[in-house]
Amino acid sequence: MKIDRLFLVLGLLWLLGGMGLGMVMGESGDHAQLPTHAHAMLVGGVLSILWAMIYRVWNVPQGVVAWVHLILHQAGAAIMVYALFCLYGGGGNSAQLGPIIGIGGLVVIVSVVLMLVQSFRTKA
Repeated sequence: MKIDRLFLVLGLLWLLGGMGLGMVMGESGDHAQLPTHAHAMLVGGVLSILWAMIYRVWNVPQGVVAWVHLILHQAGAAIMVYALFCLYGGGGNSAQLGPIIGIGGLVVIVSVVLMLVQSFRTKA
């Protein structure tokens, strides 16, 4: 499967997970997981779908750098969302989970830098 298709499929799965969490919050009336929901939807879902569109529309190279980009983005999003879920679900405190959330965020930032690198490698 090509990188653009993987980003699309994973982005849609992130959106479904975020929507599921949103439905649980709505039905229970407990909105404590709102930051988790937002990060799953935006970082996991929307950004993945944006990457898919960029790879497809601008014909960005889909070699090793693209695979590293995919892996880092998905791993960073997963680390961030899981740590947020634990934090707002009472599974730890911010002193314990804050650094993990930060690591996930840094991994996502590195993936954005890789997309920037990829954009310079794209033939216009």
